[in-house]
Amino acid sequence: MNRIFNHDGFGLLAELAGTDGTPADADRGLVAPLAVAGFNAIDWCICSTGIHNCRTRHGRGITRELLARSHSDNPAMWGEAAASTIFPIGDVVERYNAQDQDLLDCVVAAGHARGLRVYGNVRLNHACVPRWLEGVPGSCHADDLRKDFRDGAFQAYLLELFEDLLAKGVDGLSLDFERKAPFFPDSVPQGERFAACARFLRAVRTLTDKPLIARVAYQPEKGEPQGQQPLAWMTEGLLDAVIPATHNHEPDPFDWLPEAFFTAAKRSPHPCAIWPQLWPTPEPWNAGHNRRHASEAVRQRCAALQAAGADGAYFFNFCCYGPLTWFAPSMEKRSDHETARKDLCL
Repeated sequence: MNRIFNHDGFGLLAELAGTDGTPADADRGLVAPLAVAGFNAIDWCICSTGIHNCRTRHGRGITRELLARSHSDNPAMWGEAAASTIFPIGDVVERYNAQDQDLLDCVVAAGHARGLRVYGNVRLNHACVPRWLEGVPGSCHADDLRKDFRDGAFQAYLLELFEDLLAKGVDGLSLDFERKAPFFPDSVPQGERFAACARFLRAVRTLTDKPLIARVAYQPEKGEPQGQQPLAWMTEGLLDAVIPATHNHEPDPFDWLPEAFFTAAKRSPHPCAIWPQLWPTPEPWNAGHNRRHASEAVRQRCAALQAAGADGAYFFNFCCYGPLTWFAPSMEKRSDHETARKDLCL
């Protein structure tokens, strides 16, 4: 069974703080533990819609200054420990961006050397503070935290990001339609929402013959307000893999099966894989994510999905629970603190 790990492109980068920032450091901290643990692919998110952990033509790389100013905009976002836990992420990205190989270049090379596919993932409409979207083309809504997805200038900007990812040699493109609602102002008619997302997906499809992947809500009533029509997209042959997911950080009770997606995959004019998402916590994200599914529950869920016909399992936001060595404890000796949380190892 394929196992795909979503690197959210942010939190785990702190693991590289204090290193020399070499390709070997990136491999050791971000790639090798996944290979040892038996993952087949990395879905590498370049972080948020308007700030990136690698070089792009738009020059919107994450910096310590940006993170510090963002924290001053919203001190509650990261808490009092941000200076020691969050700001170093900016140092890491700046260090790699100043080298011949930026962080994504290193991850692609290390992943390929270890037999992992590396996909390039873009959060299509996500910002935690308005500052992150300053200068991004297109009209804003939702208190300047989201872009109107109908806007042609905004879609063109996103397409340029995907072009930059392809130039780095990724093995496919991943579109995250779920990374934070809403995509549209409340007044936008449903038909316009469907049309905007379909238009964008068709435009991305013209960029490459490499696999095209979409993460979507498995419940139509949750995804349709964001313009999602994944079953129709599959029937049209636009996608090579679909990640049915619980909606926008909602809890995952591990008790659902995406039967409609299995059926739609059979109607696709070419093979389309179904990789249901595993979300690590059974309770709301904002309730505090200390309660998480035990590793045995995760293993059982993977087995149930495989028995139901899934082609793989997509591990989303497991990166929020600490170093990847928890997935591969043999990589290094663990501290007592890490041992206390050993049930994350799979």
